[in-house]
Amino acid sequence: MNTDDKDLFLEEKEEDNEEFYDFRYNSLKKKGAIVSIIMIWLFCLVIFGVAGLHFVTKDNSFSESENRVLAQFPKLSVATITDGSFMKDFETYLTDQFPFRDGIISLKTFADRIIGKNEENGVYIGKNGYLFETQTPLDKKHIKQISKAVKEFRNNHQSLETAFVLVPNSTYVYSQYLPDYFEVENQRKLISDVHKLIYDDSILWPAAAKILKDNAEDTQLYYKTDHHWTTRGAYLLFKEIALAWGLEKDEKSIDDKFEFYEISHSFEGTLASTSGVHDAQDTIEICVPKDSEGSYVVNFESSGEKTASLFFKDKLNQKNHYEVFLGGNYDKVIISTVSISKRSLLLIKDSYANCMIPMLTPYFSKIVVIDPRYLTDSLDSIIKENDFSHMMYLYNANTLFEDNSLVSCLES
Repeated sequence: MNTDDKDLFLEEKEEDNEEFYDFRYNSLKKKGAIVSIIMIWLFCLVIFGVAGLHFVTKDNSFSESENRVLAQFPKLSVATITDGSFMKDFETYLTDQFPFRDGIISLKTFADRIIGKNEENGVYIGKNGYLFETQTPLDKKHIKQISKAVKEFRNNHQSLETAFVLVPNSTYVYSQYLPDYFEVENQRKLISDVHKLIYDDSILWPAAAKILKDNAEDTQLYYKTDHHWTTRGAYLLFKEIALAWGLEKDEKSIDDKFEFYEISHSFEGTLASTSGVHDAQDTIEICVPKDSEGSYVVNFESSGEKTASLFFKDKLNQKNHYEVFLGGNYDKVIISTVSISKRSLLLIKDSYANCMIPMLTPYFSKIVVIDPRYLTDSLDSIIKENDFSHMMYLYNANTLFEDNSLVSCLES
């Protein structure tokens, strides 16, 4: 091939390459345009589809899986737009009312667990089906305020036989089931620190942490899926208090007075709801005094409702089966019993006390149950209206460490 032919061949080859690259470029450009169009359509479909579902689906007021009230469409006004609250509340509303929200949460939890994540929304995912509530740290300033209020109240009401029952979380009692490498502060020590601040030799202080820890291997004392202790856990502390107060002479006398019944085997509590983990179901037991039918009247003063039972079995048809005890939490509940005892009890508590209350009914002619988180009445006026012989504080450690209502209640 001479030089002219060679140059001509190279020129033709170069032209062919240019045509090939032009063709390939145009082909890729067309494919890119098609993909872009498809992505835009998919994006619009998701955006407008979800928006459309918001309009055609009914808003939920309550999440059964999360056991909480859901945000509703916020109030639209010039004021809410101006101060920015409308957009903030609207964002919360969209999050709470997102279509297929429960399914998406479950899918996220499943994906997190595949990659080895052991915490979801502040809930530790432990071994053997146990879920654990995050411990509230001890705020000494807060506890000192409680200590001051308790001591002042005690000084003003020295005639009351008083017990202070502070119950640890399952993170202490069942620490062996925490996820590997998870460390939490020793709650028994924290409770001991609180005891030192509140200490008064006239106040009964059961060693709740020790009693529960020592018996944890023999009986399930906390639910796996919920932050509450079980009825068996409450019964252990009840017996300790009953003996210390002289309500019975020995444990056998107490055991002879009560019967246990299993009423649910499908309880999934707040920790399961919060975390989206549904590996286990709990059994709920009730502890009933023998021959207790018709032995007391329960008066929910704020609503005016009266019942002849401390157990609300209709709550077993709802998500939170723990509300079978007392039906939930109320500001003030007055229980009048047929007990011939002259004792009467003022019980200041959180929800941990709800499953213990039936155990107390054979020993007191009247029990007034106060939950400071909801109380609007003056505690002094309640005491003046009732001739109490005994008083009990019953709190879970987390509630006491984070709640400010007890101080204001005692000072009212």
